[in-house]
Amino acid sequence: MSSNSREKWATHSGFIFAAIGSAVGIGNIWRFPYLVGTNGGGAFLMSYVILMVVFGLSFMMLEFAVGRYYQRSIIDCLAKIKKRFRWFGVFTVVITTLVTSYYVVILG
Repeated sequence: MSSNSREKWATHSGFIFAAIGSAVGIGNIWRFPYLVGTNGGGAFLMSYVILMVVFGLSFMMLEFAVGRYYQRSIIDCLAKIKKRFRWFGVFTVVITTLVTSYYVVILG
């Protein structure tokens, strides 16, 4: 592989399903019905959806835009923006690794 070639999603729908699966997570699927039932039903659901759309969509678009612009990993992207932001990238990778290891145990 040359340095300019990159991996790509085979289909657009494959990317969408992977993004949705990553965003929803197993914890939300297990706890969400319980929380809706115990915390006021519709009011909780409405606030949850609004917050997920406002913050989730905003951060997802920001991450896609920064990644597409810099064409690098999260650590290198944040380091290019400002050197001291590199630690936020390292923190993101560490947290993602910890969460993934937790979900692997749950799935096992």
